[in-house]
Amino acid sequence: MRSIVALLGAAGTAVGLEKFLTTDNRTSSKTYRVGPLDQVFSQGARTTVHLDGKPVLLVRRTEDVIAFDLTCTHAGCPLAYNANGGRITCACHGGAFDLNGKPVAGPPTVPLTRYACAFDNGDLLVHITGATS
Repeated sequence: MRSIVALLGAAGTAVGLEKFLTTDNRTSSKTYRVGPLDQVFSQGARTTVHLDGKPVLLVRRTEDVIAFDLTCTHAGCPLAYNANGGRITCACHGGAFDLNGKPVAGPPTVPLTRYACAFDNGDLLVHITGATS
C-alpha cells in the first residue's frame, strides 16, 4: 500500500512539474491591417493609431514604415510625438527618443519597442507582440 501511495505522490509531483516547466509563457501576437498606405498617411508623415489598445506611432520613410509602442521604457508613461522637436517625448520624467526609438534625453536607457511592418496588396500591416488576441 505504501508503494502505491508513494508512486501516486511521485506521479502527481511529476505531472505538476511538467506543467510548470512546459507552461507556454510566450507572448501572443497579432497582425493588424491598418489600411492602404497612401490613405493612412503621406510620405514623411507621422501618425498615431491604437492597435489592441496600444498607442502606436507610425513613421513613414519613403515607402517604408516603422512602428513604435508609445509607452516609455523608463516608467511606462504614455509618450507623444513632438513635431517641433522631431522627437518622441515623455511628460512624466522628461525622457525623449529619436525617430529610430533610441533614448536621447532623460532617464530612459532602453529603446522603444519596435513592431514589424509589412505590406499586403498596398495595405499597411503592423505586427504587435503582446497582443491579447
